[in-house]
Amino acid sequence: MFHHTRTVIATIVILILTASQVAALGRVARRYNVMDLYGGTSGPVGKYDGLAGFVDFTDADDRPADVDGDVLYDPTFHLGINYGQLRNNRMLVTVGFRWTKIEAINLLGLNTVRREGLAILLDPRKPSINQYDLDFDFNYMFLSIAQGSFAPYVRVGFRAGFTSVTAKGFESESRLNTVLAANFGAELKLWEHAQKRAFLTVASVNSYDLLSTGDRPRYFNLGAALKYYFRP
Repeated sequence: MFHHTRTVIATIVILILTASQVAALGRVARRYNVMDLYGGTSGPVGKYDGLAGFVDFTDADDRPADVDGDVLYDPTFHLGINYGQLRNNRMLVTVGFRWTKIEAINLLGLNTVRREGLAILLDPRKPSINQYDLDFDFNYMFLSIAQGSFAPYVRVGFRAGFTSVTAKGFESESRLNTVLAANFGAELKLWEHAQKRAFLTVASVNSYDLLSTGDRPRYFNLGAALKYYFRP
């Protein structure tokens, strides 16, 4: 756990330094800076042997056990904001902040319930669980959105942050964690400045969380973004 904590803290520092470097690169001519706002739905995926580092799951014989994500979590939603730079008309690098509202079905509590051989702790008082992240993305566009009107893309995303649990009558708790995601989608240009100094697009923003630390909830995310590109 201590090793993971050091890794996450180091990652957050790297992301902050990267953000400052992206801002500095924005002064280079013939490159576009970009800001975007996005949001969407998140469906749980994967299996878990605990709840985000707070609780470990065991079976009827007290052995570690896995729980399907759709048993442990309800579908939910996420919101985010990014800032970055489009370089060489194809490569887009962004850093930003992302919030995910974690909706849980079965949570920690006092009553032990067996379901398919699992001992899952339930709490009738539903705690508030949230995920807060710094988000780093590298995007590759198959077509140039600066020169054309449509561009599909793929990208790799890395998020580092913490899961926070708050419940009435209990102290708030947080756990640091990270996730690696594969992203894909497409952009459609809505408006462009006459001298091509700025343009506005709408984009599909989809991702699948591949790997995570500390039993962090993983999701298949579907969403949309409004993106503003401009030259300094």
